[in-house]
Amino acid sequence: MYQSKVYRKQGGEEFVVASGGVLNIETGGKVKANGTQGAALTAQLTSITHTAPQTAGYAIQDLTNTGGYGFASKDEGNTVLSVIKNLQVRLAEVEARLEALGMVATN
Repeated sequence: MYQSKVYRKQGGEEFVVASGGVLNIETGGKVKANGTQGAALTAQLTSITHTAPQTAGYAIQDLTNTGGYGFASKDEGNTVLSVIKNLQVRLAEVEARLEALGMVATN
């Protein structure tokens, strides 16, 4: 007996894409929840270039350019922190939208 890999479950309350099946959204197509597409994400900042640390230190304090290891300027260090914050905000928005669509569980 042949079983389609993409089908509507009996009763019509669930659409199934089984192993090996594909849901293909063509150019211009959208996935919507209750007829609404999610809002645009926060605008992305310009990407930075950097040298990877030998050992990452995650207890970041306000930056200074006096003594020790620091950035070339306080503005440069704070720019790095603003990029990190922007990435955190954007990722949280993506997570919230995936949760709202039921694509991932709420944590």
